[in-house]
Amino acid sequence: MASNLLSINDLSKKEILDLIKFADNFIDEDGNFRKENLFPDKIIANVFCEPSTRTKSSFAIAASNLGCSVIDFDVDNSSVQKGETIFETIDALNLMGVDLCVLRHPESIIRELADFLPRMVFVNAGEGSISHPTQALLDIKTIMDHKKSVDGLNIVIVGDLDHSRVTSSFVEGLTNFDIGSLIFSGHPEMCTKYQNSEIGRYEPNLDKALENADVIMTLRIQHERFDKELNLDLDTYKSQYQLSLEKLENAKGDAIIMHPGPVNYIEITEAVYDSDNSVIRQQVANGVSVRMAILSRFLGS
Repeated sequence: MASNLLSINDLSKKEILDLIKFADNFIDEDGNFRKENLFPDKIIANVFCEPSTRTKSSFAIAASNLGCSVIDFDVDNSSVQKGETIFETIDALNLMGVDLCVLRHPESIIRELADFLPRMVFVNAGEGSISHPTQALLDIKTIMDHKKSVDGLNIVIVGDLDHSRVTSSFVEGLTNFDIGSLIFSGHPEMCTKYQNSEIGRYEPNLDKALENADVIMTLRIQHERFDKELNLDLDTYKSQYQLSLEKLENAKGDAIIMHPGPVNYIEITEAVYDSDNSVIRQQVANGVSVRMAILSRFLGS
């Protein structure tokens, strides 16, 4: 296994499946996360240069559950605000003895940082609109919890695909499996990167896209994009692309509905979120066990 987790492509299919299986060890028979004092001598720095609730909190909880010391790095009150580069900032943390850096950054810099500081372990917690490998791992785990295998499944991804690092890493992860089909759906102006994809097919009509779907991944729509970039009316968008109970009838009866969060109810209705098909809350919970597995593997290697 590589010394850093920078991209889902850094992992083989076996490594992906091993990590997912390993994550199950951190959940007890009552569904609670185990607290194991495995790494009391390790220091983890959570360096988030963009807002985050689920990813940041789950990494902090995962590290704490493993006995690590956790530094919650506050960019707004750091020397970054005085003109220090992120390279200088993380080098300072490295010199202070930080063992592993969990990094979210709006730019594609994590690989360059890993080369710059080879003695520090890096885990990518979201890089621009490019990648989010730990989210892909917990998404694949959530699918396998309900469907046993990813192979043979018909998967639909709908929403603002162009601005989604979740989509990028999820699609990269799916290339390891023999899926039945992959369909991209959403407003054409939000899916320009996926209209000629080699791995999946673009279908602008959501009702058609959902036919025979086993897994439906919905993605957050940003209110501000309607105001600033797109000549779109929100109500018109919802009528065409919001996942409602009525639209869900096009999918298989046991289809699972996923969403990386936060949900703002443009992309799905509250009734769909609360439905038996929804596994969105389980995705959040899986974030802790998967990240415990990731931290254990990369701290122990």
